[in-house]
Amino acid sequence: MPTIRVTVPQAAWSKDEKAQIVAKLTDGLNAVAADSGKGDIKPYINVHIEETAEGGYAMGGQVVG
Repeated sequence: MPTIRVTVPQAAWSKDEKAQIVAKLTDGLNAVAADSGKGDIKPYINVHIEETAEGGYAMGGQVVG
């Protein structure tokens, strides 16, 4: 099963926004699969959104939050 993992700052995205992220990532991966002859894999795609606590991640070597 394909799995997409996304890490975001805690409370940065609303529940509705996360639903949009899931839908668009799923559709995008499914489109690539279809274009490469793998057919419709949408029912098998898992998307995990992980929220990090403040200070729990870094960008460019700098802790964010």
